Amino acid sequence: MHSTCSRLAGIFALVAATAAAPRAHAQAAEGRGFFIGAGGGLALMDEPRADFSRVRGSLHLRAGWSLSPSTALVLEGSMNGIGAAAPDSTLMPGPGPADGPYYVYFRRSLETRSLLASLQLGGPSFYVRPGVGIARQGFLVQVPLGNDGIIEEMRWETGPAAALAAGRVVPVPGFPLNVEGVVFWSGSEDSTNPRWSAGVQITRVIHF
Repeated sequence: MHSTCSRLAGIFALVAATAAAPRAHAQAAEGRGFFIGAGGGLALMDEPRADFSRVRGSLHLRAGWSLSPSTALVLEGSMNGIGAAAPDSTLMPGPGPADGPYYVYFRRSLETRSLLASLQLGGPSFYVRPGVGIARQGFLVQVPLGNDGIIEEMRWETGPAAALAAGRVVPVPGFPLNVEGVVFWSGSEDSTNPRWSAGVQITRVIHF
C-alpha cells in the first residue's frame, strides 16, 4: 500500500512538473528576448523661441531586447508633428496704402523625426524609458523661380535629442497595449530653434 501511494505520488509529481514546464518556459521567454512594437498618438509640439505650437499626430516604431523582466534595451524611431505647418504673419514695410506696412505670410513646420537609444526599467504595471539620440527638424523655405514665382520646400537639419517615457501595459484580453506619456526635446542648428513635445502614445508590442 505504501509502495502504491509512493508510485502515485511520483506520477502526480511528474505530471505536475510536465504541465508546469511550458508555463515556466513561456514566462522566461516573455521576460527575455527580442520584441518589436508599433503605434501612434497625439503630441503638443512647441518651438518656444518662435512662439509656435501645434497639437498633431505622432507615429512610433521600436525594436529591443529584454535582458530581464524589468530591463530592456530599446531602439526607437518617432515622427512627431505630422502636418504641423501653419502660416506665420510678419509685418513688413510698404508698398501699400500710402506706403504703409503690410503683412507677408510664411508657413512654418514643426515636423520632427528622431532615432533614440533607450533603456526601459520596470515591469508591466509601471516602467520608465529614458533615451538619447538624434533628431531631424523640418522647416519650410520659399524658393524663388526664374519666372518670378515662388515654390515651397521642406528642408531638414539634424541635432541632438532626448526623451523620457513613462507607461504601463494595459491587459486588453488577447491584445495587450502599452500606454505611455512621453516628453521629448530636440536641439537645433541654424534654421530652427530647440523644440519640445509632450504627448500620449499607444503601442502594440510583440515578444518573440
